[in-house]
Amino acid sequence: MIEFEKLAIETNEKKLISLLDAHQIEVTGVAQHKPTDFSLAAYEAGAYIGGVTATNWMNTTHVSLLAVDKNYRKHGLGSKLLLQAEQFAQEQKAEIITISTQDYQAKDFYEKHGYTVFGQLADSPFKGTTKYYLEKRLNHDK
Repeated sequence: MIEFEKLAIETNEKKLISLLDAHQIEVTGVAQHKPTDFSLAAYEAGAYIGGVTATNWMNTTHVSLLAVDKNYRKHGLGSKLLLQAEQFAQEQKAEIITISTQDYQAKDFYEKHGYTVFGQLADSPFKGTTKYYLEKRLNHDK
């Protein structure tokens, strides 16, 4: 008889990743790689003014979060943070960077930096908004 029980997310994720790793090797012959995290914070006079986080997994880096305090927007800080995340991706030999953003956030900003929309989801995470998924292909010839 199958039973269900709540399990701490960290424990459950480890078990799920183990199952997915085994399946990936069985089907593709490609072994799993351990993800590498990146986190960078910006400060001025000791005050936190923004940051970026990303994770590289195999040939793809995903920028998880990027935000700048409203008083520091339009001064290039977001671009500098994004470029640092892209440098991390280059160091990891990533071929693709992905990011998601809301229609009221930074879609134009990412497009200005060479990202293209590959998908969108209307009414997410709430009605009346659209979530955009963007990618950028990296050139390692630099």
